[in-house]
Amino acid sequence: MANMPFPAFDTQASFTWHPTRRTHLLHAGVAVFLLAISPVSANVPLTAPALLVTALSLACLPLASRLPAAGAAASLAIAWFTASSPYDLGTVALLLPWGLCIMLLGRGLRRDMIYVLAFATALIHFSHASAWSQGLLQTLIIGVPCAVIGEVVRHHRLQANVAEQERRRKLDQQRRLVVSELHDTVVRDLSHAVMIAEQARLADPHNTRLNQELGAIITPVRTAVEQLRRSLKAMSAAEGDDSLLLLAASPPPPLTDTIRTAREALTHRDAHLTTQGTDLLDNPCIGPGVRQQLVRIIAELINNAAKYTPPSSTATLTIEADDNTLECMCTNPIDPGQATSTATSSQLGLIQAQQRIESLGGSLHISRTTNRWTAIFTIPLQPISPMPTD
Repeated sequence: MANMPFPAFDTQASFTWHPTRRTHLLHAGVAVFLLAISPVSANVPLTAPALLVTALSLACLPLASRLPAAGAAASLAIAWFTASSPYDLGTVALLLPWGLCIMLLGRGLRRDMIYVLAFATALIHFSHASAWSQGLLQTLIIGVPCAVIGEVVRHHRLQANVAEQERRRKLDQQRRLVVSELHDTVVRDLSHAVMIAEQARLADPHNTRLNQELGAIITPVRTAVEQLRRSLKAMSAAEGDDSLLLLAASPPPPLTDTIRTAREALTHRDAHLTTQGTDLLDNPCIGPGVRQQLVRIIAELINNAAKYTPPSSTATLTIEADDNTLECMCTNPIDPGQATSTATSSQLGLIQAQQRIESLGGSLHISRTTNRWTAIFTIPLQPISPMPTD
């Protein structure tokens, strides 16, 4: 597995790690613990000024956890006072700003402000040291490792944040695919069932019993279609994991079946559907996954054209392809006075078709005039590379 590059100075982090109340309390507890052991571990003199300065310096730890700028400034001021004092006030106040650098770097805060704090702390060490070499040695031994530790923590938190964003993106993509699958299967089949029932009722208007039975079926199914369309719209607009449905995507029906069904529906209105170039989908440059997506896209365009093609007119589907591009055009006449019903169209199918096309690296262009509707999409074709031979 390839090693992930270490972005020591990547662009300003796109994340900020937000501590919880428990984290603030933990820093307060650490400060109290360090104050208790400082006379032994840090050689803090048992004098009132030294203990007071050490306590004030350690208080900057929980303060910086809650208010980073205020805590860093206070810690720097106390460190400068300790370095300038003629009395021995211990080393805790001089070292604490380095610890704050680790904490602030790890939280993803601005690097320029943090390294200003580190630079100022190094200057204090130089001013406190008896020789410049001693100050340089203290900075190299203490300051540089602290900066490296802070960058390591920052890097790992940034990578965790990026991984979480990628996980959410994939979940959102899955959710949108589920919405598309539901629209392509359930909604389309229910709409087709309503259309067939309506045609059967119109074919025999004098059969009262049949019309009553068909009406009892059509009304609840149409209501269910409207409710399902609204639900799919809400799912398509929602964000997060709550709206994700873990459903298996079924393969689309063959394009020939879709064309035959559309022609049968158009025949009842004395309308027609002409197709050209559908055999180009068998192009070896089109992989199985891309072909399945194309079938869904073209089926959506055909069904949309079948809905709105007026009587005694013709809808046309044309597919053309060369070595690099596949282009499909679906056009049909429309009745200028026909209103769009929410029971027959929510525009969600075209939105999902556009998303599928864009996922394939293509583009969809839709134009509508007073008497004609046209949809044209193009996608790039990637030739299948031959298998390497030994």
